[in-house]
Amino acid sequence: MGVPKKFFAIFGVAAGILLYLANSAEYKLPTAENRFSGYPADATPYTAAVVYLVSVMPGTRNPDQLLQSIPRMEKNIPWRYRWPIVLLHAGMYDAVDNQLDFLSRLRDSANAQNLAPEATEDLLRRVEFVATHHELPEGIPADGVVDGPIWNGEWPAYHHMCAFFSYKIFNHPRIRDLTYYLRLDDDSYVREPACFDPFEYMHVNNKSYAFRDSPPDMGWVTEGMWPFVSNYAQRHPEVERTLERNGFEWPPNRLWPQRFGEGVNFPSYETNFDLVKVPRFRTPQMTEFLHELASDPKRFYWYRWGDAPVRFAEVNMFLDVAKEVHRMCEIPYAHKDRPFEDCECVPLSG
Repeated sequence: MGVPKKFFAIFGVAAGILLYLANSAEYKLPTAENRFSGYPADATPYTAAVVYLVSVMPGTRNPDQLLQSIPRMEKNIPWRYRWPIVLLHAGMYDAVDNQLDFLSRLRDSANAQNLAPEATEDLLRRVEFVATHHELPEGIPADGVVDGPIWNGEWPAYHHMCAFFSYKIFNHPRIRDLTYYLRLDDDSYVREPACFDPFEYMHVNNKSYAFRDSPPDMGWVTEGMWPFVSNYAQRHPEVERTLERNGFEWPPNRLWPQRFGEGVNFPSYETNFDLVKVPRFRTPQMTEFLHELASDPKRFYWYRWGDAPVRFAEVNMFLDVAKEVHRMCEIPYAHKDRPFEDCECVPLSG
């Protein structure tokens, strides 16, 4: 008796599914159980992640720059441990098909940059897609024009980003229990091989914050920031003392609050390279400050306060800058088309 044609059709479909699953095995999406690829999480002296905020608004966004950034970071940093690469997104990678397409393109980009095949597959396994949604705070209109905000360009995506990295990230479920995170932008590039792992550097040297450059932020986009920090410090003597020990410099006429600091640039840490020891930003003292910072959303959505000057304020208000902060010029780095100034890289001993 001949085999029915229906059997061959069913067999063909089943074989196709098995072949698809076999070819897709390397694209296994990370879960809480397999997040730290290649070693048990409790065997390491700290936990860490490289973090990209790839979108803050619904819809798609061109990933071409990100697809260049990730392999360069992987290839040029001698990681001691294989930490996850967390892609925070506003829904653009909710669909598994979109995740698989991104990973396929990431493999092609890694191959084009001569990443070793085994390193490429390990990299793919460590990519996490984490949905992170951003809502306009109560009282902030969707069009962003009521009451004449200082700057409504890239509305409201840029403002969401600034608020997220200024304070929300420290309570994010995927971030809050880490020891360290390194935030990079999708147009951040590690240009050439570095001689040490930045997370290991932080651990060995007991550092809490590292940055790459520190240009000031313009006074017209930091309106009200000087009086805010000054008033908070005056109400918290321990913060005032920390600022003084760190050599924090105030504009003239601090004791005359009317128009204090108006139009004066605010110092900042450029946060497209932002290396943070998370527990130091989750202390009760820091949490109290972040809560007050978040209490008036106009700071970010009307006055366009950036996370760069806010980060400078946080670090100088609560950390010992001389002991805990490092300008990590040893990492050959560029943002957009601008290479940053480098310094000699000395390998870590041991």
